[in-house]
Amino acid sequence: MDIKEYISSGIIEAYVLGLATEEEVSVLDCIRQKHPEVQEAILEAQLLLEDLATEQAVSPAPELKDQIWAQISSLPADVHGSVVTTAADTPAPADIVETDKVVKLPQHRDNHTLAIAATILLAVSLGGNILLYQQREESDNMLAQAEAARDSTQTLLSAANSQWELLQRPSVKAVSLAGVEGRPDLKAVVLWDTQNANVYLTAEKLPAAPQGKQYQLWAIVDGQPVDAGVLPLASTEQMFKMNNIPNAQAFAITLEDEGGKPAPTLSDLYVIGNI
Repeated sequence: MDIKEYISSGIIEAYVLGLATEEEVSVLDCIRQKHPEVQEAILEAQLLLEDLATEQAVSPAPELKDQIWAQISSLPADVHGSVVTTAADTPAPADIVETDKVVKLPQHRDNHTLAIAATILLAVSLGGNILLYQQREESDNMLAQAEAARDSTQTLLSAANSQWELLQRPSVKAVSLAGVEGRPDLKAVVLWDTQNANVYLTAEKLPAAPQGKQYQLWAIVDGQPVDAGVLPLASTEQMFKMNNIPNAQAFAITLEDEGGKPAPTLSDLYVIGNI
């Protein structure tokens, strides 16, 4: 028999907890007599579990002692006499030692086993609480993600409804801005209300502006560029309200330094479209 494997099998912990079967206890008693390391492992397990039980022990309430004695005092005389002994009935010192061996040690062992079992139940309870907490956190995260997706969908739907409402107005013109040479895949759309001069821009097809740069919209009025505003650097909106433009023949977008410029940088022209 491999003693190390036997020690690590868990039988010693089961024995200390009082969970081992009679057959397992009988085998263990034989092995512990021949192998001191098994006996040493049993003592170590007992000490370890005693320490755990001591750390988790809860002191009884101070008034509990008075309550117990009050209950004993209220018992009938025959029962009370069987509980409280007189000096004449007190056993001799030798008998006391024998009584301690026969009665008190098993009682201590039972209490010890109960304390260990309570400690194990506490550990299992804590583990269960931790698992429930983790599951609740996962559920909260999933709920937060679902709410974020819902909000994003509502934002897109709101933007689409706003664009649709604008397009239904007879005074609104939709101007498509196409990518210039070298940027054929870029697109943007300007919705220009000729009645109140409001200008709205959708630019989902433009790449993210580099650090320190910002897109700027220009209206071409009588052949001259007029500043129509810069696109926000960080925004979840799909359609931006730009500067009012009463008259225009075309719109264009350039990439400028952050904050915009009074005149466009033609070398950084991205999209343009005629009305």
